[in-house]
Amino acid sequence: MFSNPTVPASTALCNPRRRQRTGSDDSVAVRQLPKRLKRSALTTETFQPLHQSLNGHLHKNEASPAANGHLRDKGSESPAAGENTSLAIRNRNSRKPEREKRSNRGDGSIELTKNDTYAVNRLATTPIQFQEQGNSENWHGNFAPSLGYAVATTPTHAFVWRYKQASNATASSKPIVVQLLHVANSSEDPLPLAVLVPSSPEPGLIIMMPVSGKISYWDSLSTAASVDRGRQKQQAIQGTVTGLATGEHISGITEAEPQGFLLTCTSGKIVHLTIADLQGKASIGTQILRNSGTEVGGIFGSLRNVFGGGGWLRDVVAVKAGNLLHKAQRECVVGTTKGLLQIWDMNWNGAHSLKCEVNAKSQLLKSIQDTGTFPRDSDNQFLKVLDVAFLPAVVTGQEVTSSTASSASRLLVLTVMSGANTTRYNLHVVNITRGEIDVPVVHPVTCYKSPLATGTAPKPQLLVPDPGQIAYIVFETSVVLVSLEEVEESPDSQLQTEARRVPDPFQDVLDLHKDKGYAIVGCTADVMEKEHRGSACTIMIHGYGVIRVNVASVEEGLTSADRTALTAETKLEQAVFYGSQQSLLDMSSRPEMQFATEDVRDAALRISRSITSSSSKHLSTAGPSMEQHLQKRATALADLIKHLRKNCHPLDHVTRWKLLGEAEKMAAARAIWRVYNDAVSHTQEGEKILLYELVECISEDNKTENRPEHHETDRVRHWLIKDVWRLEFVVPWAFKALDTLHRYSIEDGQPMSSAYRARLISQAYDLQLMALETAYSFRQTNASLYGFNEDDMFEGLLHRDYQDYHGVPQPWTSSSLVCESVQTLAEYFQTFASDQGPNSSDEEGVGPPEELLLKIAGKNARLIDTICKTHIERFQFLQSSDQSRTRKLGRDLEKQFSDPRKALLKGLADMGQLLAAIELGEKYKDMDALAEVLESEIQASHEELRDLTKAGDNPEEVPTMIATCEGFVDEFFDEYGAAWANAYFARFVAQDRISSLLTHGRKQRRHLTAFLRGHPECTNFRWINEVSVEGNYAAAADGLRSAQKQADTLWAKKIQVSISRLATMAAVSIQQKEADDVKPFLHATDGRLEVLSVQEQLHDYLKPTIRRALNDTPAKTEVVMEQYGKRFVKGKPALRGAMKLHVARMVEEKVLDAEDLADMITFMDEDGLDPDSDFAIRRFMVALQVVHLHADSTGDIASKELLEGIIWRRCIIQDDWASINRTELKDETKVEEETGATALFKTLREGFKSGVWDLNPPPTPSTLRGVGTTVSSLRTSSRYSDATDNALSVIAKDLEIEDSALETCIERGRLEEWWRGIVDAAQASARDEVDRHGEEVSKRVEAEQNFRAKTKNDRASRRDDGGEMKNAAAGRSRLETDEEGDVIMG
Repeated sequence: MFSNPTVPASTALCNPRRRQRTGSDDSVAVRQLPKRLKRSALTTETFQPLHQSLNGHLHKNEASPAANGHLRDKGSESPAAGENTSLAIRNRNSRKPEREKRSNRGDGSIELTKNDTYAVNRLATTPIQFQEQGNSENWHGNFAPSLGYAVATTPTHAFVWRYKQASNATASSKPIVVQLLHVANSSEDPLPLAVLVPSSPEPGLIIMMPVSGKISYWDSLSTAASVDRGRQKQQAIQGTVTGLATGEHISGITEAEPQGFLLTCTSGKIVHLTIADLQGKASIGTQILRNSGTEVGGIFGSLRNVFGGGGWLRDVVAVKAGNLLHKAQRECVVGTTKGLLQIWDMNWNGAHSLKCEVNAKSQLLKSIQDTGTFPRDSDNQFLKVLDVAFLPAVVTGQEVTSSTASSASRLLVLTVMSGANTTRYNLHVVNITRGEIDVPVVHPVTCYKSPLATGTAPKPQLLVPDPGQIAYIVFETSVVLVSLEEVEESPDSQLQTEARRVPDPFQDVLDLHKDKGYAIVGCTADVMEKEHRGSACTIMIHGYGVIRVNVASVEEGLTSADRTALTAETKLEQAVFYGSQQSLLDMSSRPEMQFATEDVRDAALRISRSITSSSSKHLSTAGPSMEQHLQKRATALADLIKHLRKNCHPLDHVTRWKLLGEAEKMAAARAIWRVYNDAVSHTQEGEKILLYELVECISEDNKTENRPEHHETDRVRHWLIKDVWRLEFVVPWAFKALDTLHRYSIEDGQPMSSAYRARLISQAYDLQLMALETAYSFRQTNASLYGFNEDDMFEGLLHRDYQDYHGVPQPWTSSSLVCESVQTLAEYFQTFASDQGPNSSDEEGVGPPEELLLKIAGKNARLIDTICKTHIERFQFLQSSDQSRTRKLGRDLEKQFSDPRKALLKGLADMGQLLAAIELGEKYKDMDALAEVLESEIQASHEELRDLTKAGDNPEEVPTMIATCEGFVDEFFDEYGAAWANAYFARFVAQDRISSLLTHGRKQRRHLTAFLRGHPECTNFRWINEVSVEGNYAAAADGLRSAQKQADTLWAKKIQVSISRLATMAAVSIQQKEADDVKPFLHATDGRLEVLSVQEQLHDYLKPTIRRALNDTPAKTEVVMEQYGKRFVKGKPALRGAMKLHVARMVEEKVLDAEDLADMITFMDEDGLDPDSDFAIRRFMVALQVVHLHADSTGDIASKELLEGIIWRRCIIQDDWASINRTELKDETKVEEETGATALFKTLREGFKSGVWDLNPPPTPSTLRGVGTTVSSLRTSSRYSDATDNALSVIAKDLEIEDSALETCIERGRLEEWWRGIVDAAQASARDEVDRHGEEVSKRVEAEQNFRAKTKNDRASRRDDGGEMKNAAAGRSRLETDEEGDVIMG
């Protein structure tokens, strides 16, 4: 029934004409060709036996199963190492190729990703046409790993090339193009299938048309690629797979044994294809696999053969070749989606037999249940087998046991449990022994849970390359890597198991970018060289080419536990260092492989630090281009944050701020390198470069030292490679290194020239500017990339009210060292520039070039701008602290910086950078600095103009400069209003030029009025401005009233109070104030004037004593204290100290408070006073009046009562009442005289005279006991509200002494008994004095009236005398007189 039928197996086994085999160890599939085409057999080096535990068993890869259907036995070998990668057709005299011994690092391949476990490389041998991403032509790929060749088929051609190449090859291979002998009838037909056949010296090629079943076989590629169509067809062995039903086609081809293949049909049929007959002659033979003679025979088996289509299986998903049982016999497995597994024995001569058939579904389900990962909704889950692969044979020692080779089959089965919303994949280790099935191990696939693709998508393929440590699951756009190793039993593993810390097995997923049209069209488990052992998988990708995934074997001395699940750091490193370098692999995180946020955070910070320190294994530490090296590291940092933001859980703002800081440093390092490179190219011979010397100066603790033994000599490049993360130590050293070099040159007796010094200053400026400006610019530009809102920043500075400022680490750009260094450098240059006058020069007579000074002056403005940023950033960081002490430090530093900033801007203007200084002042709203800069410039310009005018010059630039500055002044009044006015006018106040402001224009007058109203120290000018300019008497009065508190001298206070009263009355007169509203103020003002008048009287009284002293305040104070402070305050330290302070103020004519004035009056010794003086007589009454007036203005009744009691007590104890009480042998007159001479009597009499005691009777002596003698009683007065308890206790003790004296007067002087009599006597004396005074007044009035009457009469009599008098009177009759006769003038 077949076009080239083979001999049936039963006949072949007993055919007497069968040619005997030669007994060679070569594969039975390699036939002996005629002499002219004689070829040598291919051999391959197998891996060394491994002793790694695999599922608890030892294994070796001798007699290992075929991977992806390709043979890997002792008769196959790897491609030659020295073979040319060009695939030009070889001639007949080509030599046997040598074994390939290349390293994959030197084969021209491109590393797509790599970690400690595996590496992915793009092979450079892929033909160009298969690398084109936009290639829309469909093609299918296949590999022959033992031969090192790959084949790709299109509807019309087959392309063969050598994908394994020699190490000296660098270009992609030129493919052998084979035109197909047969083409599909329809474009919808499946692509042709191609497989390479081992042959010598080059492989053969089989092409199969899936629908028609037509087969073309060439025993060499040279004949297949013949351009002669006829010769190509003539040398092809052709055949056909007959019996394909309508709609049935061949879906796959698997290499089963030497020169034998298994064809899988869509109907489930399995066809055995051979390409040589029993004599070894090339021929095509096909035979359908039938299960006759199997272990499942019997009548039911026979019936199934008849009615079941000869044992054909439906839903076949796997046809794989396995262990090579003998040299001509191979084991194969066929699997279905429902879990049915068949083990077949295949023979080179076409014979086959079904070894066993088992249904593994129930065991597979049970094994999943035993893992504890069985889904809860298992009733809605469906188990499906996706693929089956042979595991390497179980070995004991070095040889395969006979029992294992004959009866045991070890499989790895890929299953999927799929439901409505869940998909779970598992790998099952299945042992089949004599029809019995065992599933000892299940490997759940946790890293990949994507649902299966539907439609025409290719089914997943399972590959288990030698030595069987790793399984590859190849989907259409993903490759899953699963470790098959298990943790060996040991004490450590038992402890880990009990502690639930057993490491997860290694798993990972390689995803292709789905939006670029990539798709896997072929794959194979590959054979690696001995020196690069591992589990490799080679994959052909549509639109990209060929890649190889190689999982390194576990090194000797390590266990399987050492290769555990990938960490967050490993995945991040892959995404960072490889994600943007290639377009194939999608490095975004899969939802199945999410890591804890803390792990991602820590990993991100470690990776960032490894980049800035070049400690990552993915970065080189040497190279010709430092710019490229820094760019690569900067790109890695950018890729890191992009990946984190796109694929990971949101990171906290502190972590993002740290990552941003590292990236800033990298950007700054690139800028520093550029300025250093420029300095190197322009430095003169013998001159040093600042950065080179700077790095040497940095402490060993803050840099990585060079290693001379490793020939590391370039300190700058070494620092840029290793220590960028410590950039904050370089910026401060810019000035320190400059100063050190200058100082050393002086110490060495060879001071550097001004020009050389200027160049070093310029380099220092460049270093600091490039570092800090680049950092701030980078921060602002990339704020959104790192998850910060750009609106929360201004030029790289977070706003003061930024809500997340709290908790972030201090920015490196504003450390105390950086702030101090940049400020010092700017000041250093300003001093240096000011010294470079017209007559300044070096010893050689040469100063720095003017253009260099101008260049640095231009940079000075930028540096001052940077200085302001660093300080502001520091203030805000400190003020965001939780600690009040730190916040206070931030506020203090902010206040302290205003003066240095002002000085810097002033220095900038003095260097000819006026506009830059104004611009910076406006930028940072420093009105004080602007006022100083502009006013200084205006004054200097006026002085210069006067000098030039005196010299007879007529300058034009100076008036222009004055007009420009005045224009700025006027403009700022409109733009900044009160802020500018306050700063501008404050400068006039400081220079005592405020009077000149009263003549300014209308615009400034408006702001001047507001300024004067807000500054009490300008009261003298305020009321003048209010009256003369504003005409506002009420405001003038208010200003004077509020300014009274600031007045210190007696005369100024009295004038202010008086003018305030006058202005208030004027305001009432012009109806600016209501009369009723001002009455309380006028009353209080009158009281203050009276108090001031009392102090003035006291000062006049003390003036004669004061004049006796030298013109020195302490001397005058001592003179007064000697005269009036010897007795009463003696032994009372608190009171004596208070009196001394009061005297000092009196001497200086300064104002005393009313309470202090009352104390001063009562402290004075009676002995020092003139007893007949009005002050001595009335002083205690005056003191009481002062207290009363003060209480009326303040309303402090408690203070009034306390001080009045103290005054009365002091009044009483001024005299010796015990002596007065001793009246024996004294007449009435004597007693009255002694009593009338006391201060008490005088005070009472003065009160009665003025009528004070009529409303407020004087207190009795007993009521004055204990007044002010306790701290609590003193606290009742507002006067002592801020005093400490210790201070009050001292005062209270002094007042206790006074209270003791009072008690003596009461007890020994019987003052309480005398009290009523003294009061009556004082009242009578006052009445008598009033009466006498009244009589005297009446007499004076009567005398004046008599005098006036007499004068009037005399005038009348004179008018009646002679005619002249009459005539004169007539002449003056028109004059009017008053009632007293006085003439009323005009």
